[in-house]
Amino acid sequence: MTTSLPFNSSYSYSNNNHNRLSPSATSPPPPAAAAPSPPPLLLLLLLLLLSTFLPGTAGIRITEMHVPRLVKVGSTVKLACRVDLQGASLYSLNWWRGSEQFYQFSPSSEDQITVWESPGITVDELKSERDVVVLHNISHSTSGNFKCEVLADHPSFEKDSEITYMEVVDEPKHDPKVSLERLQWSPGEVLKANCTSPVTRPPSDLNWFINGEKIDRQSTRLVDVDSGFGMSGRGLDVGVGVGVGVGMGVGSRSRTSQLNLVLRETHFTLGGQSVLSCDATYKKLYSRISKVHLIKPGYKTAAPSQKLYGEGSSSSPGVLVWILMVATLAAFTL
Repeated sequence: MTTSLPFNSSYSYSNNNHNRLSPSATSPPPPAAAAPSPPPLLLLLLLLLLSTFLPGTAGIRITEMHVPRLVKVGSTVKLACRVDLQGASLYSLNWWRGSEQFYQFSPSSEDQITVWESPGITVDELKSERDVVVLHNISHSTSGNFKCEVLADHPSFEKDSEITYMEVVDEPKHDPKVSLERLQWSPGEVLKANCTSPVTRPPSDLNWFINGEKIDRQSTRLVDVDSGFGMSGRGLDVGVGVGVGVGMGVGSRSRTSQLNLVLRETHFTLGGQSVLSCDATYKKLYSRISKVHLIKPGYKTAAPSQKLYGEGSSSSPGVLVWILMVATLAAFTL
């Protein structure tokens, strides 16, 4: 027999053991209670905190920092630090070398500029201001990480900083010294030569050239200053020799490059000449070059100070004139 359900009745399917239909609730559950909204003042404070501390938000910032990365000993340098205040007032601009502060510019102080003593730091107060600091008499102890730090005034006290490393370098006072056994070489021979740089800190980089073309480093080898290949005392030295530096400071030293190059016919010009040069340099800050003029056997060198062939024993024109005058005078006397 089939039983019909009332039209207004509501049923749902219940997956129980007996697979029976069970009536569902006819009324929806009561709504959950709404969370209380925070007071407007608290929201405003939260927004202010987020705008202050979240990265990428507007605030005081350094737009340009200039610290020369390579500086010669004894030079004068300018440190620059430019700031965008973003509408805030500047409380102070500070310069640090490592962990030591050496300069402060504070516009609200009676003495706007304050300088602290630090090894290797000599500030020119007359030429220094908010954006620029001038340092005199740069020395190796000046080297280090330089930091510019800016601090906004009340109420934000926002801060920003940048760091750049500065290296101080000696400039050689002399050209490198080139040592080789002789000046006369033939194609096919292995040219052996030493190039010793002047004492500097840091030591110079050495590069060899022949006729202006750089020689591959596979033909060169860096050796100890006191080693080499046994030419000392019997080889030919070209350039100014520099020994171990006295009073140059810790870390100052020389460097020697040994060259072993198989000479080819193309290394010589039609006149049998070849120019060997050694360049002492450091990161393009300086360049000191010594040159040696090589010759093939049977040719004369174009460098008067390095000639292998003598001028012979012919008398000079002055002596000949003197002999003629004496002979003429003797003839008239007789």
